[in-house]
Amino acid sequence: MNHSPIVINGIEFNSFCLSLAHIVPCLKSTESRQLNNVYLRLARIFWQSLLAPWRLLFAFVPPCSIAHGWIAFICSLVFISGIAYIVTELTDLIICVTGINAYVIAFTALAIGTSWPDLVASKIAAERQTTADSAIANITCSNSANIYVGIGIPWLIDTAYNFFAYREPLWVRNAKGLSFSLLVFFCTSVGCIAVLVVRRLTFGAELGGPRLWAWVTFVYFMSLWVIFIVLSSKVPHII
Repeated sequence: MNHSPIVINGIEFNSFCLSLAHIVPCLKSTESRQLNNVYLRLARIFWQSLLAPWRLLFAFVPPCSIAHGWIAFICSLVFISGIAYIVTELTDLIICVTGINAYVIAFTALAIGTSWPDLVASKIAAERQTTADSAIANITCSNSANIYVGIGIPWLIDTAYNFFAYREPLWVRNAKGLSFSLLVFFCTSVGCIAVLVVRRLTFGAELGGPRLWAWVTFVYFMSLWVIFIVLSSKVPHII
């Protein structure tokens, strides 16, 4: 029985080599020489050094041309899950060392760490698409997945295990103060949607527009986030 030799696709091999080559930036490139300002050079060096570990990690993701991209998709999910686990463990250490409320750490450091990929995906979608549908839909759908899948499935597994193993009734754990946080979240969401509607009626688009009003919208949205954190953290014994 003859076995044909396995031939590595040259394009796939070159893409892998390019991924490794871009891990460590070349500081003497043409782009770097054009940055005459020393502060811009330092910022570029810092940014590239910060991205180097992540580029090294995801450089081992197989190319999307293999198996219609399914292998790359599964490997990316595995890597992202591992990063999320590491971030969760680090937040637990911060809680133990500082004594800060776990709820406050959850919707600040933990939420920012897990939402960073969504932010990058929305930014890329907003830059490459002619409409803001993809950028905004990514946010709403990712939050829906976090609520229904990220919270629902673990709660279902935990509740089912306790019910069949220990005959414990169905109950909601750590829900004290949650109603107030949901009320604050609903109010800030209404404020966010109202601004999007006003921008649609005024500028004809939810994103973009004049640079000044774009920054004003950014500051307003960040203020809503700060208001939610401050008001929710004031609830005593929320966890």
